[in-house]
Order: sequence, then C-alpha cells, then structure tokens
Amino acid sequence: MGRESSDALEQAALSFLSGIDPDLGLDAALFVRRTGLVVASWMREGIRLDVVSVMAATMLASVDTIIESVGGPTPDVISVDTDAHQILATKVNSRAFLVVIAPKKVSRTVVRKTMRGLNARLAAAASKSTHLHVEETEKQRVNVRPPR
Repeated sequence: MGRESSDALEQAALSFLSGIDPDLGLDAALFVRRTGLVVASWMREGIRLDVVSVMAATMLASVDTIIESVGGPTPDVISVDTDAHQILATKVNSRAFLVVIAPKKVSRTVVRKTMRGLNARLAAAASKSTHLHVEETEKQRVNVRPPR
C-alpha cells in the first residue's frame, strides 16, 4: 500500500473513531475488512477484538453464502438480535464493513443512528481521497431474531 493510500486509510480510521459516543452504551463499533482485519475499532474494556472481528467477518460471509444459495442478492445490511444483544453490520464497499454491537437495553434507533453516522463519516473521508470508496447501493437487509 502506498503512502497516499495509507494516509487515506488513517484519515478514514480517525473519522470513524471520532464518530463514536462512548456514553451511548454500545459494546463495540468496528470498521473491518472482509478478511477480519481491523481498520479501526472502539470496544468496551474486556472484549476480545481478535475474536469479534474475525467472527463478524465470518458471520457476514456466512449470511452472504446462505442468501446466494437460495437465489437472493447478497445483503448490504445484516441485523442479528439475541436475547441480550443486538448486532448491526453494514457493508461499506466490497472489501470492508461496519459492525455495531450493543446490549438490548440500547434502543435499536440509537444503534441504527450510530451506524448511519459512522457510514456518513467514512463516506466523507472517502470523498476526500481517491483510494477509499464507499459504495451507495440499494440496501438488501437480513434480520435474524430469537423466537418469542
């Protein structure tokens, strides 16, 4: 990676991190390559970044494969709700995605607003660089929720 490309990525990472409000109650926010390599992240203390980033990339790839196998287009947004947590993952482009993880007590609106804000910051950083590209696409969504 050239110096200019590295500077653009560093700028995007700083932009990402400045968009996180630690007082919202989130557990984690990550800007990750599809390989699981972390570009930038914010996490509450005690959370293992290496595990979360690789498993988030695996989750995204798994959902893509499942949806493709039933003949659908790969989703741009994946939402997973468990009994105690919620995960929202959004593709930034073909090589990277954002993940926000929060306890259920945090409003879904707050999680989605945080995701939109992070995506907007990355798009703004990308517009200042020829090496970053944030894709605007029609969003295909996959939601996974526990049984009631």
